[in-house]
Amino acid sequence: MVEMLIVIAVIGIMSGLVISAFSNAAQDTRRVVTRQQQAAVQNAVNAWVSKVSQQQGLAQTRTLYNLAASSKGRLELVKDYLDESTFSHFLANTTNNGEVKSAALGKTNQYLLLDTWTANSYPKVELK
Repeated sequence: MVEMLIVIAVIGIMSGLVISAFSNAAQDTRRVVTRQQQAAVQNAVNAWVSKVSQQQGLAQTRTLYNLAASSKGRLELVKDYLDESTFSHFLANTTNNGEVKSAALGKTNQYLLLDTWTANSYPKVELK
């Protein structure tokens, strides 16, 4: 009887550890996805800046970027440099113009911020 209780206790402890490990793995996966999404949007911003600045100059490009006035507006500027499904996913999950979100970002309570592009800097996509 005592042996059976010990076996049940050990199984309970081990199952608790396994459940915890799976939970941590899921959270780690969400964090990786959010970083990948940040990188994808930053790459789109970089490509947009490169193309537009070649045509109109850097100062005019900065002005166009800042005229968008919100993170969602700036995301609209670079949509041609994002995969259509990625852009649609961001658009569907973004409810606040200042915070670009996706499903993974929502689950981690984070968002992407495409802040104002100041002189002597470069536009950054920040994960907040």
